[in-house]
Amino acid sequence: YLQLVLRGPPMPTTQTSTMLLNISIVLNALLLVAFIAISLSGMEQQQDLGLGMVRLTPSVSSVAFGRPALSPISRDMSVQAKKKGDRLMVTLECTEAREQGKIASRYTTTKNRKNTPERIEMMKYNKFLRRHTLHREIKKK
Repeated sequence: YLQLVLRGPPMPTTQTSTMLLNISIVLNALLLVAFIAISLSGMEQQQDLGLGMVRLTPSVSSVAFGRPALSPISRDMSVQAKKKGDRLMVTLECTEAREQGKIASRYTTTKNRKNTPERIEMMKYNKFLRRHTLHREIKKK
């Protein structure tokens, strides 16, 4: 294959192996230069994906050399805290059982604090009273 590309006369075996060795050295040097260029170019931005992974917004040189967009979080990388979400876990407790001094059933659900800032009231089944009763959101202790 090399002889066809070079379009020269057939080379003896020792010259061919020497030439292949020289080509291999040059290619390794190019890969080393490319790796150094990628590591020095840096990344512009990182985004936390959870589970120990960060999505990096790559620079132009890292895209050209095929660097992966995901890399594990190292100890020296700083990960910003996530924004507090609008959804909250709330506990609903039976109002009738509490008034009667019996065991109150409790349910957990989520609510959007922007859409429903007031406390939630729902009809839910109380297995201790064996009927549907009014359940209201309670404060967590």
